[in-house]
Amino acid sequence: MFDQLEARLNRLAMERLANALAVIDGEGVPVIFDAEYKAGMVGVGMGAAAPQMVIANERMPADFDDMTITVNGAAWKVADCQADSELPSGLSMVFLEKA
Repeated sequence: MFDQLEARLNRLAMERLANALAVIDGEGVPVIFDAEYKAGMVGVGMGAAAPQMVIANERMPADFDDMTITVNGAAWKVADCQADSELPSGLSMVFLEKA
């Protein structure tokens, strides 16, 4: 029963909160995108933000790590993925780097 409730809540969250479209393997996938990349102020080209997105587990390809994707027209490299569960109905936090 909890799995069904979690799946419903995650599906509603993605439907209502998705604010960007990620192009992954040529397919548009709704995501929640946060923390646009900004150059750091230390003068060595470091990023001052940690760009990230939330994506439904069922929409992530198996070989997602190090893949280059496009979010809202900008190219990003997948740096790390942290899934909340192994269930297809779960959500994953994906950390991005400028490609």
